[in-house]
Amino acid sequence: MSNTVHVTVEQAQDIISSNDGNENVQIASFAEIKNTGYSHTAFSKTYYIAISDSNKSYLLLASPLQERDPTPAPSSMTLPALSILLSKILDIRQTAEGNGNLPGYYSLFLDRLKSIQSACSLASLRNTLSPRELARVELKLGTYLRALHGITNDWFGIPIDTPEPEPPAAPTLSSLFATSHGGEDDDENGEDMTRYSWQDTFVLHLEELLGEVYNNAEASGNHHQSEEPGINVEELRRYLSRAIGSFLFEDVEMPRLIWVAGNEEDVIVSLAPNESEAEADIAYILPTFGHALWGDPLMEAWFMPPGPSKAINEGYFAGEEGGTLIIFPRHKTKRVWYTVYLALKILAEERRSQEKGKEEMKNVEWAREVLPKCVEILKEAPCY
Repeated sequence: MSNTVHVTVEQAQDIISSNDGNENVQIASFAEIKNTGYSHTAFSKTYYIAISDSNKSYLLLASPLQERDPTPAPSSMTLPALSILLSKILDIRQTAEGNGNLPGYYSLFLDRLKSIQSACSLASLRNTLSPRELARVELKLGTYLRALHGITNDWFGIPIDTPEPEPPAAPTLSSLFATSHGGEDDDENGEDMTRYSWQDTFVLHLEELLGEVYNNAEASGNHHQSEEPGINVEELRRYLSRAIGSFLFEDVEMPRLIWVAGNEEDVIVSLAPNESEAEADIAYILPTFGHALWGDPLMEAWFMPPGPSKAINEGYFAGEEGGTLIIFPRHKTKRVWYTVYLALKILAEERRSQEKGKEEMKNVEWAREVLPKCVEILKEAPCY
């Protein structure tokens, strides 16, 4: 089965007509927003829609219905779960439906965004911004990340939608969020105790990714195998066993909402002209939370060495002197493991994708280069 997502302008027009409230509404421009950063997901696409004779603009997210993909990729969030998650993050109207105006797909329609006609990603604008403008944007980004991490949960793992046997009279968030099990339940009642330990949860998802990137390819003779980083997986697992024995990840007590793969491609920056120069500001954040977890804030890609920048750190800690997430040597070791996770996630998404562009391959090349470096660092990395 093909996992390629393709939405036509005619289908987008039907969705706009159903949701805009104006039966004569017409699309002025319709384009896919290419996700070339760490947050790329193989099974979904995002489209930007601008309306004729109006300053309205919308985002449309689409992914195949689960029925069309009976074996969903491990460690992946579904679009229905993303819809629930975004309702906790974004203060905008959204409409979600399955098999409606997009037969065979689940669509998520985000309403009334600011126009991005004069806005671009932070990645594309970085070299053109003055130090003051860049600091302004990054300071606000740090504040946003702190607010995101302020959203907490009762357990660790991937937000997914878990259907109830019968529709409850009053749906609750607990019925809409659960953790991907990746195996059999831990007790007779079906309660997954793994999700109450960050160490158990992280190791489970890391092993799933290792299996997908290496073990499955080797078993099936997939041609990708020869392209993957030449690391000794069993050696990496020995280092992981040492980390587990030292309870390296058990210092995380509160499950916090982590973007995980958020990066400069996902931050849309606007340039509003003033008397002296254009004033850079964050217009909005693209809803690229397909890899989000309830977990450890240190896992954010923004905190990957040599980051975070001084401005992001200042915004995150609200000017708190000496604020940092890395206090002890063991925290540096954890951060290396989180880089391993991100690299494996990128390689897994590349394996799942049937559309491979030049920009996406830059991240794949980065992942293939960084994995052997991480394995070498972990060889002597302290766990205490």
